[in-house]
Amino acid sequence: MKLIRIFLCSLLALSASVLSADTYGWHAAEARGDEQAVLVLCPGMNGDGAFFLNESPWMDFAEANRLGVIALAFKSKSEKMYGEALEGYYWPEQGSGKALLDAVRTTYGRDLPILIYGFSGGAQFTSRFVEWAPERVIAWAAYSAQFWDSPHEGEINPPGIVACGEEDGARWHPSFSYFYEGRQYDKPWVWVSLPDTGHSRHRDFEQFVRDFFDGVQHASGISAFADVESGELFEKPEDSIQSELLAIFPNDQLIQAWRDVHAF
Repeated sequence: MKLIRIFLCSLLALSASVLSADTYGWHAAEARGDEQAVLVLCPGMNGDGAFFLNESPWMDFAEANRLGVIALAFKSKSEKMYGEALEGYYWPEQGSGKALLDAVRTTYGRDLPILIYGFSGGAQFTSRFVEWAPERVIAWAAYSAQFWDSPHEGEINPPGIVACGEEDGARWHPSFSYFYEGRQYDKPWVWVSLPDTGHSRHRDFEQFVRDFFDGVQHASGISAFADVESGELFEKPEDSIQSELLAIFPNDQLIQAWRDVHAF
């Protein structure tokens, strides 16, 4: 059944966008009927996220929290995405956003809210999807994108994580700048700079993402603020001289987990 879903989705994407040759494949965990939301997992550029469905930390988290799971296998021409055209699945308004929303409805029978995590090229899609459909997103995390579009001021601002490895070349500064720009709009975001880390997935960071998602789902409002450079805690944002440097947490239990993965 999963293979049929992937084939049909890709075929429809090809027929709708022959010129750009975008394909919107995906893999899904079988619907149980008790899903309250969907966990969307986005691999690196043009990657096939099927491997996520075999990773017990993600699948156990989904089951414990009554989440469906969709792992993306979106593909576009790299020269279009990284050239002057700026065309491809990184930009949800060009078709990939609708493809994901259709995948959620097709698999789980209704328009469930979304928790979304993306690494590298997956972070590209994740950050833009949140801007494109913030009303559908509970929480999100984007780790190690090469470039970012500036965030926009909006009435709906889902809690999120922006992250990059300290040794991830030219990606670190654009990633931090994206976080800083978002905080200028008072977006409830967390910045994570992973020590001694290049461009690779990070087991402890992904556990922090799951803890963050869990905290957002079970929290009532914002409850913790920490300076991303010093780690200093504040009772409220206005107590900080530079509130753009504050990480915003759904609960204070996440502070230590953040300190365990973040480089000061």
